[in-house]
Amino acid sequence: MPSLTRYGYRNAISGFFEFPTENARRILPASLEPVELHHGTSIFSMTAFDFTESEVGAYGEVVMSVIVVPLVKAGERLPKSAFYPYLVATTTQAARAHAIERWHLPHWMEDVDIRFEPAGRKLGARVAADGAPVAELTICDYSWDPVSHLYQSFMRDGDKSYLAQITMEGEQSEHEEETGRLRLHDHPFNKDLVLSEVYDVPFREIWMRDGAQTFQPLVQLETA
Repeated sequence: MPSLTRYGYRNAISGFFEFPTENARRILPASLEPVELHHGTSIFSMTAFDFTESEVGAYGEVVMSVIVVPLVKAGERLPKSAFYPYLVATTTQAARAHAIERWHLPHWMEDVDIRFEPAGRKLGARVAADGAPVAELTICDYSWDPVSHLYQSFMRDGDKSYLAQITMEGEQSEHEEETGRLRLHDHPFNKDLVLSEVYDVPFREIWMRDGAQTFQPLVQLETA
């Protein structure tokens, strides 16, 4: 396995949404703590990637996550956010097999359809599975700056826990103007969420373009 794994993307959009901490805790393993905006309210994130370059070719990906408390060590770089991806879906079987084998990510086990729809200063991502709609995420831009940000991703596979350090580079628009929208459909894909309790306006919107997502080697964590 190479020391670093790189994925080039055309666009990556993400929205952070309020949802009940009770729902977050049902999703998370006991070893992880959700980040609360205020008491009783945690953060659900949906991210859609349009990957143009990877070891398994071009593909689309959607990641459903809970934002969690990061693992911070003295003298090391502070991550911008930490995620627990509880469901990932891809448009190709090769991308799915790669992510399961290398990153131990939980997947929807069939190809999904992801359509990116630009509209002026907005970019939407429509996700469908089994021919039925799953989710529509729309993000609006604000101002653009080149960035290089560190994120953490926690994974659980059976009785083993893992941590990936991820660097996101590219042009970024990030804001809290509450101009985006999320629509989640009643579909088995969304069975872990109480749909009526997920706020449909993001309190934070991130749009990155023409960049790269780079994973450091996966680390297995000690578990109690």
